[in-house]
Amino acid sequence: MTNAGTSQGNDWRYIPPLNINTVIQNPVSSIKFDPYEELFWTGSATGKVASWLPTNHFSRYTAFAISRHSGVHHIEPTENAIFTLTSTNLRATSRQGVPLGTYTPKTMQNMVSLHRLPGSSTFVLGGFDNKLIIYDFAKEKEIRTTDLESDETGIIIRYNGTNTFTADSLGRIHVKNPKNFETVRIITCHSDKVLDFDVQGHHLVTCGLSLQSKHSEKFIKVYDLRMYKHVSPISMNHCPQFVRFMPSYCDRLAVVYQTCFNRDQIDVQPNAWTNYPAGVRMLDMMSPVTSSIEFSMDTAIITSFDYSSTKNFLAVGNSMGMVNLFTDRDQPLVNENSKDTIFALPPVQPPVSFVIDDVSHSVGSIPIPFPQEDLVSNWPSELTQIVHRPRKPPSEMKNAKSIHYALQITNPRIHTNLKLFNIVPYFLDHEFIEIPSDQKVMESPIPVSIEKVKVSKLYKKRAPPVIQGANRRRKTTDDTVECYKWNVIRHVTMQSTHAMNLVANAVVQVVYYMTSLRNIVLQHICLNDSCITCELHFLFTAFPSKIGLEEGIVTMNLAWALARNGVSLKTGGVLSAIQQVTRTILDDMTDKDSDDSTVVTKFDRHLRCVRCQKVQNVEQGTVSFLTLNYASIQQASFCQLVEKSLHLGPDSGERQCEDCKEKTRMECKRKIRELSPVLLIDTNTSSVDYLEFWQRQLAADESRPVSFGEFGRVPESPLEKKQCRYGEACRDQRSCKYGHGLIDWAAEQTKLLDDIDGFGWKHYLPSRISAKVCDGIVRLSDISDVPNYEEPGAVIYELDAMISLIGNGQQDVVWTHPVTLLRESPVASTAWTLINEQLVSRLHDHEARHLDARWKLPAFIGYRQKGYEVAITERNVSDELFFAENNVALCPNDSAAVKAIDELPKKGDLVGLDAEFIRIKTNLLEFNGKSVQTKALGRASCLDVTGEKIIFDDHIKLDEDVEVVDYLTKFSGIVESDLSPQTSDKYLTTHKRLMLRMHVLIQRGVVFVGHAVHNDFAVINVHIAEPQIIDTVNLWRLGAQRMLSLQFLVREVLGELVIIFSLHPNAT
Repeated sequence: MTNAGTSQGNDWRYIPPLNINTVIQNPVSSIKFDPYEELFWTGSATGKVASWLPTNHFSRYTAFAISRHSGVHHIEPTENAIFTLTSTNLRATSRQGVPLGTYTPKTMQNMVSLHRLPGSSTFVLGGFDNKLIIYDFAKEKEIRTTDLESDETGIIIRYNGTNTFTADSLGRIHVKNPKNFETVRIITCHSDKVLDFDVQGHHLVTCGLSLQSKHSEKFIKVYDLRMYKHVSPISMNHCPQFVRFMPSYCDRLAVVYQTCFNRDQIDVQPNAWTNYPAGVRMLDMMSPVTSSIEFSMDTAIITSFDYSSTKNFLAVGNSMGMVNLFTDRDQPLVNENSKDTIFALPPVQPPVSFVIDDVSHSVGSIPIPFPQEDLVSNWPSELTQIVHRPRKPPSEMKNAKSIHYALQITNPRIHTNLKLFNIVPYFLDHEFIEIPSDQKVMESPIPVSIEKVKVSKLYKKRAPPVIQGANRRRKTTDDTVECYKWNVIRHVTMQSTHAMNLVANAVVQVVYYMTSLRNIVLQHICLNDSCITCELHFLFTAFPSKIGLEEGIVTMNLAWALARNGVSLKTGGVLSAIQQVTRTILDDMTDKDSDDSTVVTKFDRHLRCVRCQKVQNVEQGTVSFLTLNYASIQQASFCQLVEKSLHLGPDSGERQCEDCKEKTRMECKRKIRELSPVLLIDTNTSSVDYLEFWQRQLAADESRPVSFGEFGRVPESPLEKKQCRYGEACRDQRSCKYGHGLIDWAAEQTKLLDDIDGFGWKHYLPSRISAKVCDGIVRLSDISDVPNYEEPGAVIYELDAMISLIGNGQQDVVWTHPVTLLRESPVASTAWTLINEQLVSRLHDHEARHLDARWKLPAFIGYRQKGYEVAITERNVSDELFFAENNVALCPNDSAAVKAIDELPKKGDLVGLDAEFIRIKTNLLEFNGKSVQTKALGRASCLDVTGEKIIFDDHIKLDEDVEVVDYLTKFSGIVESDLSPQTSDKYLTTHKRLMLRMHVLIQRGVVFVGHAVHNDFAVINVHIAEPQIIDTVNLWRLGAQRMLSLQFLVREVLGELVIIFSLHPNAT
């Protein structure tokens, strides 16, 4: 049937052909070498597909039918399935022939070509209709259908990494944009049909028919895609039928040719059994004459061609069902590293004989003849009859809720052995079918919206309790002013004067709570202006003296530092703000961490070229803050989501590939070398997929007992209700609608922890995870329900802290603010602490971890290695930093401050402090760029107890990002020229240098004396323990009477008269 000859010096040899025929004349319409396993696939014009084992003399592996009405036009193996294309459908089967799915849209007609875009799960399908279909086999859905011009088809499709190429039946090749498949360029190659073409880099080669002779043109056309111009063609002695690039060789072509006939003549002469001279020619495009290898054969009309990924095999199919095979070595392979092919287990033969007391053999292995009569194990015939039993109508569904278009209700068999089975109740034959009159039959309406939920007052954004002053008319005080003790757990709370504080305070609580992060802060101090870690250091040194206070700490300096380090609240709302603030704070801290092992995960970054799929570079890197990646994830557990985010690095952009010599995009993958003992996870709240992902996951993986629907109900504060006129003497306090004085908030919190361990909780966030690193791959497991889990080489992490975003629970959720959740392991293993502004409450572990897409989603998650502790070592502010002066004014004035450490006041010494303010306006501290007015420090002065020695007297430079509204010259004595570096004749310094002076004095134990000095501290934003403050306002204040002014005190106590000058003298 076929003869092959080899020219001298050629290693290619002919091996016995493969006959796929099961019927007379069954043309081979498609062939394909499997790139994943050692298999060779063939498809016939009668819709049959078969696979063969090349390493076992091409013995048959599987065979199955795809279609009865169409031939197999293309075969595309993937890692998990084999896709076959017919005229009207795309079918997926396993390599063993098991059907997996069929894609048959109405728009799919006359399809003949398929091409998979490299490195993706996308197929491009074309044919004789004027359309291209883009199909994603991973998502199992059609992505796009692109309509073509009226005279345009897509009978052959190729891709070169930059553009998509399609050939039509008029001899043209269309260059298309791979994103929208719009035509960029049309290249007219042949006057009639294009038989085959291929692209590699900037070269395009084609072979086709001539309109005049209706035969193949005896040359290969070559085009340069950089200029879209043809170059010198490659002449052939015979008519080329196929032309392909051999990618492992530089610009090498494989051309399959045949004399006399072309592929159109298959239909013209269906019974042509005659063989025609044919062959395969391999040549180099740069020197096609001198570097040519050719081997011939006699075969029927050629219909298909392919080669293996190793270039060890060549296969040519013909119209008579024969496949001509060639190889270049004695032991050829299809792939370099193939997966193992699955084979059926050999049948187990019964034992020949065994002794009667041999218990190693199964009695079931003894063959027994099948009897003619019924078996004892058969069911009685009366129990196998098909009987219709009426279904019981569903009763009224209590506690039902609607999620999108799904109606959810608690499984009534949840406490039985049938909880995992979907059983429909029906009437038995002996039951009388009757519906009770009091039973409501519920119809199943289609919900049109997400059910709204009521948010607990524990989480709502609310103003702190207001301490009411005296009633001036009655000269009495309100008995209910201190009736609501919010902070009985003795935590530090912070006030949110602006939106920037609102977001930053939640992050500050987490940083202070996690000792590994707090240690980084307390070990750092520097001279840089707007240093975030320094501002945290100043805050944390004051925290021990502020624990349990109702009013909370104001963090204005931190808010300014965040705004001046790039945090913008103008767009994105709280979703964008919480991620910006968290990343900015933690990035600034980790940059100043002297011990990288504290919060750093170490990895090797592998860069892989998306064009040639070869690793180009391996770089070492570290990451301290893991950002979750939601791309292309539909359903995943939290551990799977973290694993993907750990191993997928950010896109490295385009680089020069060392192998394919092209500038292309590099795919980044990480191999973990060492996990950090503290895992800091950013949930990527600003991502466009954030809300959709968590809504989808929580609907499937999060639930709480129905009986705890009102969990977290907070009693109303008496400040929120009108007070009963009988007060505590009211005899009907239980039913009285008015308030009655004190509420025991500690007792109310205890109720929140009672009887919470009921059945029915289901959480998406694990409380404990197991992590194991093996060859750079991290495997995470949820071990929340395994208390004594042990695995060699595994590390256990425990959920330690969270920041949750709180919404209003409405259909269109509005996210308002964050709250902090901290695990209080020293108190109780199941107790957590909720910090919401000035409200501090204890929560159970179930309630703390519970999430709801309508009002509570995670923004930050912190895990700590079990048993990992860090000793706190604080670095004090050195006394030398008091003298780190920096005059930013152009006028070189010396500071009036003391010059030596011996002149600084010592512990217990009294110093007088006064500060002068100005009023400014800014749009950096509120959402949507809203402008607000606030006070800023203009001047600060400090004198010793005698009033003769100036400790310091500094004017504070204004930043360019604020606008001065009023210098308050009448009270402050400050004019515009005093605070401008160009015009000031004062000692002008930065706010950071003043803070260093203040903290040196605080650290030395100095006692500050002043009138209404708390106002000065608030604007300076420095926090001082009460024993170090003497405020003259409180010294002469009587009970609840009004505060006395400084002018009144000086006149009445000292007998002096204070005259207000146009320029306030402050320290002089």
